[in-house]
Amino acid sequence: MDTHITTLDQFDTEYTADSVEWCPNPGYTSLLVCGTYQLNSHTPDSSGPQKKGRVYLFQVSEKKLHLLQTIECAAVLDQKWNEKSDVPTLTVALESGFISIYTIDNDKEPLLVWKEDVQVATNGLALSIDLLASRTLVSDSLGKISLLDNGTVTENWKAHDFEAWITVFDKWDETRVWSGGDDTKLKVWDLRCLPSAALTSRKHSMGVCSFHSNPYKEHVMASGSYDEHVFIWDTRQMKSPITDTHIGGGVWRLKWSPHNGDFLLAAGMHNGFSVLDCKVYSQNDQPIIAQYTEHKSLAYGSDWSHGEELGLIASCSFYDHLLHLWKLSI
Repeated sequence: MDTHITTLDQFDTEYTADSVEWCPNPGYTSLLVCGTYQLNSHTPDSSGPQKKGRVYLFQVSEKKLHLLQTIECAAVLDQKWNEKSDVPTLTVALESGFISIYTIDNDKEPLLVWKEDVQVATNGLALSIDLLASRTLVSDSLGKISLLDNGTVTENWKAHDFEAWITVFDKWDETRVWSGGDDTKLKVWDLRCLPSAALTSRKHSMGVCSFHSNPYKEHVMASGSYDEHVFIWDTRQMKSPITDTHIGGGVWRLKWSPHNGDFLLAAGMHNGFSVLDCKVYSQNDQPIIAQYTEHKSLAYGSDWSHGEELGLIASCSFYDHLLHLWKLSI
């Protein structure tokens, strides 16, 4: 497949950047947020390094990033928009152990308005978020997962021996939740049978830090790990993944294309951002049809635009604190 990549714009986030999310809600797909995580040096009046962050809200028009708003907050680990809400709602995972919830006020121009903070981890960091209608999943640095409904914690259980880097809903089965931890374990949970795991896999050889449930193809889940491998699973049989692709860097985030579910975007930390062709599942690895290497630091956050234009992508990198907007022709 012939592909071509064009860098359209970039923005210096000042703080180290680790999270990018495009808004999926109809009428708001030109909006995206970028989250940052800054570790400051010791100060005379502090007991240790101090962390802080920002949430940047952008509107993309004429293939350019236009900054609408900057929100100062605790250091940001993850962000998610609720695609099922009538008004766009953003939930942000913070190093303070809280999640912050914002809604869009579109009085004159779209701006984020704080709604509430909810504590999900005591003496720990909120590491990842996933949303499904009124429910929220949060994983934390203590190895725990919290399930919230309408902002209230309804379940909290010990899922992993070390950091629970990632947790997601199975988009095709509302009773099933996936999690990955620094203990190298991939786990599947039945919410009706907590706190015992329905399945534990040790196919990844290092910490499991990313999942994404394919929104177009039932029974298809992608997982990624510090071991630099992307696995694609048939959720009906979990003995082994159906494909295994080595991308040359720890897989911090995975995102299926929101337009067709045929392509998988992978943030590969030390090896940039890769796009895998998954229209057909091979018996070995999936073809890597594009690699974006314009970032000069750790590749962390990435996401596809949900707008009409196919292949519009935003990505961010850590130490060089840059947000890039780029176009992939596919």
